[in-house]
Order: sequence, then structure tokens, then C-alpha cells
Amino acid sequence: MKKASLILLLFTPFIPGSVYSQSYTVDAGHTAITSKVMRFGVIPVLGRFNDVSGSISYNPGSPENTSATITIKTGSYVANNVDGEEAVMSDAFLNVASHPEMIFEVTKLVGKGEGLMATGTLTLHGTTKEVSIPVSITGPMMDLPTRKQSIGIVGSLTINRLDYGVGQEMKLPTGLEIIGNDVVIEFYVLALAD
Repeated sequence: MKKASLILLLFTPFIPGSVYSQSYTVDAGHTAITSKVMRFGVIPVLGRFNDVSGSISYNPGSPENTSATITIKTGSYVANNVDGEEAVMSDAFLNVASHPEMIFEVTKLVGKGEGLMATGTLTLHGTTKEVSIPVSITGPMMDLPTRKQSIGIVGSLTINRLDYGVGQEMKLPTGLEIIGNDVVIEFYVLALAD
């Protein structure tokens, strides 16, 4: 009986729905944080932040206890357009010299399966606001190259950049936005168990 109890104790963290949360570290090489904003009302400009780090505590059996911190270096922004990249990172918009990081902090997950909602805060350009982000989580499952448990997180959030003091409203006399106020931030995160 004691032997069976010991085996159960050892393997409980790997049983779905157990009371234990697993700690994960973001795999930057397989993670993408992208942004999308309309240019002259014609086409969205797509950007990507290449320097991403973070930690996640997650238990699929108790998603309400989830916590995460994702840190994005704003100076790592790329958009396949040097002039555009410099403009976005200048003090006219992100001002990366004064605000080198954008931080997402998740304090809770609500729901199950495909209907998860992550709640927490977004800190951008020196302003912190509460946000809710619909997300889907795959895993945990074995990541074959590393032989570690992994989870995949996909989510999308739309913010008004003016709420965070990023740039000014820019419109033509016709009312057409030169640069859209709404920015779509998308997350494609792979995290590996510690």
C-alpha cells in the first residue's frame, strides 16, 4: 500500500486535472508577437517583435490559477521597412529609448477548451491597463526536440494606441485615418516546462 501511495505521489503532477501547476519558460525561437495597424485605410502594416521572454504557471485542470508574465522588447520591432521601423520606434510612437519594454501580465484564465479568456494587464509606453484576451491553449504535450513538456498559446488583442499615449490621432481632412488608432496584437507562444 505504501509503495502504491508513493508511486501515486510521484506521478500526480503529470495527471490531467491535478492540483499542481507546471512552470514554463517562453521559447523565444518559436514564439511570435505581431502587430497590425491600418495605413491610409488601404492595407494593414504588419510588424513583429523578435525579442520576447516570459514565464507561465499553468494547470489545465485549474486554469483559474494561471499566471504569466510576457516581456517584449519594443526595440526589436521589425516590419520589412526600415523607414517604417524607425518611425514606430521613435519618440513619436513607441519611444523605445524611454519605454524599452511592453509587458503582459496574466492573473487568471476563465473558461475551458477553446473558450478561454485571459485577464490581466498590459503595460505599454508607460501606461498600464486591464485587458482581457481570448486565447486557445494546446497541450501540455511532449516537445520532441527538447524532450520537455510544452504548451502552445494563441491569442489576439485589439487596443486603441491613443489609450496608451502611443502617437497622436492622425487624420486627413476627409476623416480618413493616416495611421489607424486600433492596433491588433497577436500572440503565438511556445513555452517549455522548467
